[in-house]
Formats: sequence, C-alpha cells, structure tokens
Amino acid sequence: MFLLFLIVASSVVGLLLLPLHEIGLIIAFGMIVGCLLRGLYLLHEINRKLDRNDES
Repeated sequence: MFLLFLIVASSVVGLLLLPLHEIGLIIAFGMIVGCLLRGLYLLHEINRKLDRNDES
C-alpha cells in the first residue's frame, strides 16, 4: 500500500515539474540520481554488515 502511495506521489510531483521545462528536468534528474546513489550506499552498508557477521 505504501508503494502505491509513493508511485502516486511521485507522479504528482512529476506533473508539477512538467511546466518548468529545463529546470524541472534538472530537478527530476537530481532526485532520481540522488535516490539511486542513496540506494547503492544502503546496499553497500547492508553487505558490509552481513560480511562482518559471517566472519564472527
């Protein structure tokens, strides 16, 4: 249910950024790249913690 809310919310934000043309595209690109980098960082942290637990 929360995923559905996030999809709808991101669609609304996308529609609000649409009239801004280039500035809206830059903001949207920054949001997407920021989310992807944050996800990669979290995956790295999870992998590091799991590796540390295996060695014990």
